[in-house]
Amino acid sequence: MSRFLQTANGCYFQNWDRLLKNWNRKVRSTIADLEAIAFKPLPPVVPIEDIRGGVGLDPTFELLANYDRAIQDAYRQWQYHFEFLNLGYAAYLDFFNYCKQAFPDIPDQAIAKMVQGIEMDLFRPDEQLKALAKRAVELGITDEISQSSAQSVFETLRNSEAGRSWLDAWEAAQEPWFNFTSGNGFYASDKYWIEHPEIPLGYLRDYVAQLLRGDTIDRDVAAVRAERDRITEEYSESLDEEARAVFEGKLELARQVYPYVENHNFYIEHWSMSIFWRKMRELSRVLQQEGFWADAEDMFYISRDELRQVLFDYASAWAVGVQPGRRPAASRPASASA
Repeated sequence: MSRFLQTANGCYFQNWDRLLKNWNRKVRSTIADLEAIAFKPLPPVVPIEDIRGGVGLDPTFELLANYDRAIQDAYRQWQYHFEFLNLGYAAYLDFFNYCKQAFPDIPDQAIAKMVQGIEMDLFRPDEQLKALAKRAVELGITDEISQSSAQSVFETLRNSEAGRSWLDAWEAAQEPWFNFTSGNGFYASDKYWIEHPEIPLGYLRDYVAQLLRGDTIDRDVAAVRAERDRITEEYSESLDEEARAVFEGKLELARQVYPYVENHNFYIEHWSMSIFWRKMRELSRVLQQEGFWADAEDMFYISRDELRQVLFDYASAWAVGVQPGRRPAASRPASASA
């Protein structure tokens, strides 16, 4: 614990902004590396240009390396995930416990409200939908958006200038904000907006309906901040000068770390894992085409270590003159859910 406190107080808390900026750089770099990974079917023979060029590596090397690279990138992101997380929780918990001691009757919600009112990247996907809903109302295309399927919506919108203008805004919003799931990112079965447009369209239609009723859909950040300041002042004024200084110091630190506690979810669980699962499905489709399983979801029945053996079989079976090994069709599961 003493080493943890030394690291927290002597390093991270005193250099929070600088280190967090570095964290964002590292995480975005890994996201870019994940995005650059591609899985393609192996060719029947090594390309002649690789032989003449003295490459010395056949495509199986890249296949296996890319799989290992994807696993390492995911592992790296989860290492970064915890770099700040426990520090953030510790700072908030310290403030929470202090409030419970200083104000025994204070509600948990009142403590939480004292650190709110900060713009969050985690809310940006929802903000994009609100902006798109407003744009749909402005362009007069709300009827088109209300159609049953996402495919029919997009096909209809392509037929008008207003529709195409809205689609441009939709496309611009997707990266990175539609790398978002209503799940938690831990499972292959989680559905991400960028791959399942019917999900964000459903939320967007609700916002359109609210706008057409004359409702306000924007978060009233000013009101949240005013309530935050009111509650903070109310409790702060009940303390003596010495206790108030302690309270304000702990509150300042809690507010400093709170954005990370929320925002890291978007960068790791949502954005990074969206790409990771997308790449794994890309790999699964390659193996599906080679007859390893009937459905692209079937790959998620096996572990990452078992998949490494499947890839080795795919890469090496030619050497003994046989087709890559496959389970009998009767033993294959029909589909996978996770």
